[in-house]
Amino acid sequence: MKQFYKKISLLALFIGLLASVAWAQTRITGRVVDESVGDAVIGATILEKGTSNGAITDFNGNFSLTVKDPNATLVVNYTGYVSQEVQLNGRTTLEVTLSEDNGILEEVVVVGYGIQRKSDLTGSVGSVKAKDLERIPTASLEQALQGKVAGVYISPASGEPGAGATIRIRGTGTLNNASPLYVVDGMLLDDISFLNPQDVASVEVLKDASSTAIYGNRGANGVIIITTKRGLTDTKASFTLNSYYGTQQIAKNLPLANASQFAEMYNELKGNNFYPDPAALGTGTDWQDVVFRDAPIANVQLGVGGLWNKINYNISGNLFDQQGIMEETGFRRYTGRLNAEYPVLRTLRVGTNLAYSTSKNNTVGGGILGGMYRMPPVYAERDSTGDFTDPTFFGQSIGNPAADLFYKSDQYYRVNRWVGTVYANWTFLKHFTLKTNYGFDRRQDNFYGFEPIFMVSSSQLNNLERTSRDTAKIRNWLWENTLAYDRSWEDLRLNVLVGQTAQEFTYNRRSTINNILQPNGEERSDWAMLSYLGRVNATFFDRYLLTASMRADGSSRFNKNNRWGYFPSVAAGWNVTQEPFMRGIKLFDRLKLRASWGVTGNDKIQNYPSLGIITPELFGAFNDTIQSGATLTNYANADVRWETTEQTDFGIEFGLFKGRFTAEIDWFRRFTYDILGDLPIPDYVGSGSNPFVNAAQVENVGWDFTLNWREVKPKFTYNFGVTVSPIENKVLKLNDGKSEIFEARTAQGDFATRTVVGLPIGAFYGYQVAGVFQNQEEINSSPKFGNEKPGDFRFADLNGDGMLSADDRTYLGSPIPTLIYGLNAGFEAFGFDFALDFFGVKGNKVVNAKAVSRFDTPNWETLWYENRWTGEGTSNEVPRVTNGGHNYRMSDFLVEDGAFFRLRSIALGYTLPKNWIPGIKSARLYATGTNLWTKQAYSGYTPEFPNDSVFRAGMDYLNYPMAKTMLFGLNVTF
Repeated sequence: MKQFYKKISLLALFIGLLASVAWAQTRITGRVVDESVGDAVIGATILEKGTSNGAITDFNGNFSLTVKDPNATLVVNYTGYVSQEVQLNGRTTLEVTLSEDNGILEEVVVVGYGIQRKSDLTGSVGSVKAKDLERIPTASLEQALQGKVAGVYISPASGEPGAGATIRIRGTGTLNNASPLYVVDGMLLDDISFLNPQDVASVEVLKDASSTAIYGNRGANGVIIITTKRGLTDTKASFTLNSYYGTQQIAKNLPLANASQFAEMYNELKGNNFYPDPAALGTGTDWQDVVFRDAPIANVQLGVGGLWNKINYNISGNLFDQQGIMEETGFRRYTGRLNAEYPVLRTLRVGTNLAYSTSKNNTVGGGILGGMYRMPPVYAERDSTGDFTDPTFFGQSIGNPAADLFYKSDQYYRVNRWVGTVYANWTFLKHFTLKTNYGFDRRQDNFYGFEPIFMVSSSQLNNLERTSRDTAKIRNWLWENTLAYDRSWEDLRLNVLVGQTAQEFTYNRRSTINNILQPNGEERSDWAMLSYLGRVNATFFDRYLLTASMRADGSSRFNKNNRWGYFPSVAAGWNVTQEPFMRGIKLFDRLKLRASWGVTGNDKIQNYPSLGIITPELFGAFNDTIQSGATLTNYANADVRWETTEQTDFGIEFGLFKGRFTAEIDWFRRFTYDILGDLPIPDYVGSGSNPFVNAAQVENVGWDFTLNWREVKPKFTYNFGVTVSPIENKVLKLNDGKSEIFEARTAQGDFATRTVVGLPIGAFYGYQVAGVFQNQEEINSSPKFGNEKPGDFRFADLNGDGMLSADDRTYLGSPIPTLIYGLNAGFEAFGFDFALDFFGVKGNKVVNAKAVSRFDTPNWETLWYENRWTGEGTSNEVPRVTNGGHNYRMSDFLVEDGAFFRLRSIALGYTLPKNWIPGIKSARLYATGTNLWTKQAYSGYTPEFPNDSVFRAGMDYLNYPMAKTMLFGLNVTF
């Protein structure tokens, strides 16, 4: 805490020194806003008429400019708006309002440590605005981005309430954490679960190295820059209310066998008539109806913004409440935000972006979904006395998932978090801007779990009351200082940026059971980074563009000899339509070519890979007494170094038909080497984590296509957009003598994935099924493992040696999609608005890992019942009902097509005419549906699964299923 106050004191002293110098400057300050909605116009050009003296508005639409004449005329321009000429007449502050023109509206995008006109941009950046995000009712901003940006694959982490998402930008290029870096109002973060999507004004996705290299070691997996909403310039406060309520239900039920079907298969399995009259049992219990439910979802957002005593402010509060479609689960989050900026002087602005979030996530004990899937439908949830039933299979008690829901539901995660930045901007000597930014992330995660004493059966009971608590405290601070030089001449626009940053991360955890500290129940970890950066942007004659950047990062995760990494980039662009020879060519409204190359890094591994760690332990030994000792839990590798990604990008952007049609097309190659991975150690070495090494080289090659059509007419506007991204992933090399990496075991213990040179990371690997043995003769004359019976799988002898062994396994497909695409369409007319969003993937496979339990399960799916082998000639695809043998081996029988095409959202709204209700600026009623329709070949709930590991991607271990939602809402501004 002393260090924190010391840093704040230094910051205050620094700002004071800047202020003392600033008094000597005479400046004109102001803000440029959109006439229709009052939003800031970012990137507008302000020129002193008759000179080349000018400025560009910042994120908040603000500008600062020194003029020669106090009565000068300022010319304010922004593409897509009518130019304004404003005479100063001695004024030093002003607000300029621009109205839309019928011309082409040029975008301005947020990039690392600044903003740029879209026409001046040399990198590949995808932009999403608030309007496109607010239609998706979700606690997670990541899920709202699905399908919005070309080259970005987003898969929900789970259907569980409050769950985030897995994001891969331009493929998978690492063996460890492949998630992008998030930058929220200047704060660098790895997790944005605190963020309320309705507070977001815009999202920029930086994809190529020209855009990401300024973030150095954090940029290898892409960067997502998030800017939250600012206050309006109106001195009268503007209030907003956005509220909705809806219901959720499971998007798809599995076709589980009913009671009579189960009884028929059980008789086959037992080889007798255990159930003498299966048809008499009827349908029985569908245990999905016991575990799942229809659940409400609700949201209330209140906000106020404006200008008060020169303070531009935006304050918001939000309640998001999502009950789970699985009984006893749910997520509730409260968030609050304050964004404010104050002009201390004409040349000095200070501000803050501050967010608070507190959330509670109710969960249930593990194994309930698996229990539901296996439960025999011949049993009811409770017996005639009201007690939970005790289901058995082959005479063994298998547990009642309804009982687990009842007794194991008192557990939750609670997260309290403060995230914010405090900054100061000082403009001096006309063209220089010095910015200091202090960011912080203070977080406390608490887990509480209580399990009472209970007994359902001899195998489903708890004899000891148990209270578990786990507390983790995270402290993360960032201090950045940058100096920018920004100047425009008649034939040149130049921006030069230099900076220095420092960041430190501390993690502390404590775990107890019944208030007793557990072995290894305390943990502390630290990480720090020191960085220097620089960038030059130059635009010549509005035609020729050049960008070059360099960043140097020093990470505490590496040995001093490998601590520093250097990450350069260079890019060039050509605005062809600005050439004189294009003036007579009316085909293109805009045509730009660009190319970039750069290097980024990755150090997302444990904090001490180059150090050996010894952990105190308690051991039961020596005459049954507890002895204290220590274990080497981390094996060091002092030679481990940065993971490095080189990326090359070629792009073309063009517009046709007076700006109605726009397109961006990119080809890229990501080459990642010195990939960080853990090296398995022999068992005789003892316990401890595997040491990290630079293990591999991987390549991702692909295309990004973004096509949009938008036409604006006086009373009717419509749009249509497409994003398409074909991507190929390939392992080029495995280091340290490795020829293959096996991971992701099935429920029966087989490895399901194999990473090898020439194939994608985490490719599926196993046996090929050549059919089903129909009789004993076929078994006798075929290669086999042994003990096969008619009705068992016939596996292919791929190496032709006349026997079956591990050498007959082969490539069975990849979980990584080779094609990602999104579609969107909408219109606005006579107060109505309508929007559709679709998302889909192709070329990927999934492993139905839960299907392994079909071979040893108390229940089956109807697909198994309808297609199983029951005698010679009855089936050559699905084997007999059995709970043994070799049918459970990892094979292409478990591998299914993971392609899908989903209606992600559909929204219909009506905005009431202005002045219908006195005092109301605008009011919109709307209805939104999500995940209402999906076309998929996969037989499970959904082909989208948690991808926490690149080696376990596409593995369906029976995860929390996805919900479809229908809601109604109201959005009012007054």
